[in-house]
Amino acid sequence: MSTSPDTTEKRTGFTSRDEKQDNAAEVERLIRERTAELREENDTLRRENAELRQIEMIYASAPVGLCLLGTDTRYLHVNQRFAEMNGFSIEEHIGKSVRERVPDLADAAEELARAVVATGKPALDIEVRGETPAQPGEQRYWNESWRPVTDNQGRVIAISIAAEDITERKRAEEALRESEERFTAFMDNSPAVAFMKDEQGRYIYLNKFDESHFNRRQGDLRGKTDFELWPLYVAEQLSKNDQTVLKADSAIEVVEEMPNPKGGITYWWTCKFPFKDASAKRYVGGIGIDITDWKQAEAALQESEEKYRNLVELAPEPIVVHRQGNVVYANPPCVTFFGAERREDLVGKPVLQFVHPDDHEVFRGRNREMTEKGTTVPLRSERFVKLDGQAVDVEVVATPIMYENLPSVMVLFRDITERKRAEEAFQRYAENLGLLHRDLEISNREANLYLDILTHDIGNTENVSNLYADLLIESLDGEAAGYAKKLQRSVQKSIEILGTVSTIRRIHQAPPELKPTDLDAAVRGVMNDYPTSIFLYNGTTYQVQADDLLPVVFDNLISNAVKFGGPDVEIAIRIEENDGFVRVSVEDTGPGIPDDDKNGIFHCYEMKKRGVGKGLGLYLVKILVERYGGTIWAEDRVPGRPEEGAAFKFTLKS
Repeated sequence: MSTSPDTTEKRTGFTSRDEKQDNAAEVERLIRERTAELREENDTLRRENAELRQIEMIYASAPVGLCLLGTDTRYLHVNQRFAEMNGFSIEEHIGKSVRERVPDLADAAEELARAVVATGKPALDIEVRGETPAQPGEQRYWNESWRPVTDNQGRVIAISIAAEDITERKRAEEALRESEERFTAFMDNSPAVAFMKDEQGRYIYLNKFDESHFNRRQGDLRGKTDFELWPLYVAEQLSKNDQTVLKADSAIEVVEEMPNPKGGITYWWTCKFPFKDASAKRYVGGIGIDITDWKQAEAALQESEEKYRNLVELAPEPIVVHRQGNVVYANPPCVTFFGAERREDLVGKPVLQFVHPDDHEVFRGRNREMTEKGTTVPLRSERFVKLDGQAVDVEVVATPIMYENLPSVMVLFRDITERKRAEEAFQRYAENLGLLHRDLEISNREANLYLDILTHDIGNTENVSNLYADLLIESLDGEAAGYAKKLQRSVQKSIEILGTVSTIRRIHQAPPELKPTDLDAAVRGVMNDYPTSIFLYNGTTYQVQADDLLPVVFDNLISNAVKFGGPDVEIAIRIEENDGFVRVSVEDTGPGIPDDDKNGIFHCYEMKKRGVGKGLGLYLVKILVERYGGTIWAEDRVPGRPEEGAAFKFTLKS
């Protein structure tokens, strides 16, 4: 009988002592081997743990940000420095994506991750910039290196990132670059020549002013001396001044003559000074300003001052100059204005003597403003006092000037007494106009009150008259009954006029409050009031911007058609939409309107061209349509044939 390999054969009887000892020895051997293996594995784990702890310690204490990123850009591990950069704890990073933690950097990070995973190659020394929650609103910079982490088969399973915050370095570099650019821009745009020379007199720097002024390139000048660039007498002058600076080791100011490329001589006020570089090498620096124009100005100054004095002397307006609180000059119109006989009656006197006491503080403020800003003080009103004590209203403008080579103030002024009187008269007129406006408002309210009373009382009286006219018509026959019917029509016409007037007042008393209004309901409501008339109307579903007075428009147009077209008149109402407007046409087969009268028919109290008398109906229709933002006009029902009826057309906002 056979057994499976994994099955111990069953034996009869007892195991021998030798077999038991052999089995025990085998078990002991196996235990010793496994124990040795376990000890070796344990030692290996201890060594690996020690290495991991050391790596973790280095990882945690690294001065740069370290991160292990999954291929899906989720954080697997970050060190403390990296966590601080992003503004979250280490735990708050784990399992979160870059977009969830630093969305401003997500686009760049995802693109880098795709590139590293796709190529399996690192991306080193990448500059990244953006904002993080650690410092919101602040643009920061990092230098980062992204390296792929692969498994045994070489597949990229993660990305190791080392990030160094280089914001301060970038700012320092940017500040240095900006400083150098500012210096270069400042020097190149300076209106002065700036230069540096070594001890041998060779140029090592020149700004662009020299290049543009002397029509020579800077590269052609550097490394050369004045003896290579200028005539001998000029070079000797420049070299002598340079040596004076170096020997005395102090700055000097001199005027140097230079040839003008366009001919003649130019004069330069030059400040030259010594300086040393970091290696103690000595140089001469200098700044030169072209004062040729100043020299020429000096020659012309006397002539200019004479012309200026003549201009001021002949000016039609008073002009006075004061300095340190005293008058130093007054032109003839100024002498006349203050009532003096001679200029000497004013010169030397305190300027405040001629300013009204109430305006002394204004005067002091004007002087402070000129002193602080160094500019002309705008025109303003003050009061001056003449020698006889009379106060005069004046307009004053003042400006700082140099008079007799000393800082002074020139004041130009004019007498505005008549203008002030005119302004006061205008003010009184305005006040009277305001009182008149108030009186008109009161009168308007009273007129409205009277009109309300008349409308109410006359309306009541006419209603009663209409009832009595009904009784008369029923009780009279023949000619008398005809007179009674005419009387009733007049009473009804009067009632109609009062209604129209009340509607017009209502329109003018308050602004419209427009709302979507059912156009079909307005049309059919009016049609119901004319049961015997013939209408051609297919209905509509349009809503228009209007108010509860919209039926008045259709009532007036339909009543006009019935009134002037007779009992057999046909009335067609057509409605269509066009560019956000609803266009309505009310047409009748009655007498038309001559072309010359098609515009005037809508005027208030215009003679009716379709009948006799004056009316307000079409005027009321016009102001209502315009109230709703539309327009109205009249046409022939059949174009070119006014005798075949009229068509009143108007638009409403949908």
